[in-house]
Amino acid sequence: MVVERYAFVAVTTTDLERARRFWVDQLEFAVTEEEAGHHFIVDAGMLRLCVDLADGDVHRSGSTDPVIGFKVTSLAETLAGLAAHDVYAHRGPIAGAHGPYAELRDPDGRVVILTEAD
Repeated sequence: MVVERYAFVAVTTTDLERARRFWVDQLEFAVTEEEAGHHFIVDAGMLRLCVDLADGDVHRSGSTDPVIGFKVTSLAETLAGLAAHDVYAHRGPIAGAHGPYAELRDPDGRVVILTEAD
């Protein structure tokens, strides 16, 4: 195989500052790289998540972006902690086949799932 490992996962936004507030200020992910007006990269639970400003070419916001899932130790505690940052579940908690989960929405409407299961 020619692929060594993943380098990053990229999502696109139409409002970089609004997206930065969500991923950095509200979810408290650390910024590892940033180019003002273009993109920022955060350490999202050991995932290099790159948030790019839409450019109409490679970076287009919309339904082609992935759903992002994060494992948490306690869904209830995580949701309570996020509420302190004005982040609330869009759906859930929901009793899933593999345990409870909840759906958040980022500023561009992208689904972010929090789950206690792998």
